[in-house]
Amino acid sequence: MRAAREGAADRNQTPADHRAPFIVEPFTDTSHSVWEQREHVVVGVSPGNSYFSVPLLTGLLGWLCEEFAHVDVVIPDLALEHTFLALGYDERRAAKKTRGEINALRNRIVRAWESSGGPRETDGLHRMSGLASNEIYRERLAECEQALGKDDALWETCAKMSRDVLAARGYDGPFTTERIERAMRYLTAELPFFLASAGIFGVESSLNFYHQPLPLAELIFADKSVLQAPPWQGYATIRPDPRGPGESDTDHLRAPGAGGEAVG
Repeated sequence: MRAAREGAADRNQTPADHRAPFIVEPFTDTSHSVWEQREHVVVGVSPGNSYFSVPLLTGLLGWLCEEFAHVDVVIPDLALEHTFLALGYDERRAAKKTRGEINALRNRIVRAWESSGGPRETDGLHRMSGLASNEIYRERLAECEQALGKDDALWETCAKMSRDVLAARGYDGPFTTERIERAMRYLTAELPFFLASAGIFGVESSLNFYHQPLPLAELIFADKSVLQAPPWQGYATIRPDPRGPGESDTDHLRAPGAGGEAVG
């Protein structure tokens, strides 16, 4: 662990014009503490999202490897089938569409990571289905499924996000309960990482993030759900600094509730 962190510190001496700075916004004081530890980060890459281009991923993965001792990228592969089934695809076509999108996404990630000099021995690229047998993942998944049945705010948040996903893929209704609950299974499969990515990957603390505010994560980390994240789990928004690389050679951090500055 110490050697990995010292290596990260050395890489941070790279001249600023060779870095891709990112703005980091931890959601809570606890998340801020997890970010400061820089032990482990989970990169959830959404299929079908044009944001995750090869150039963006190249800069992001390279920077994360400079900052964190461990980086694990997770691709929600089989969970994507639920989205296509909710869109009205039959099972065979849903499986085919899922394979196509996931393979294309994985290839982009591999190209980007290799271009940025990684991954290291401490890093990993995972299909979510490959983690489904993890005991901690299974336990937290069962907890999340139960929580959806008794937490109205959690259910409504997942339902709204699922409707937005279907609408973004061209579906214009009707949004029946059965269709929404099918689509929600995609989000349900991701929830265990917010609660237990440290345990799933065998580290002491872990940061989850996305590039824009995520209502589901904010619900959990603001203690507004029956699902509670432990203090070694953190969440942040991490997005590119619009100033671009090379315009600042000083590291800054947005404190919870304050204005954002670049972390370069």
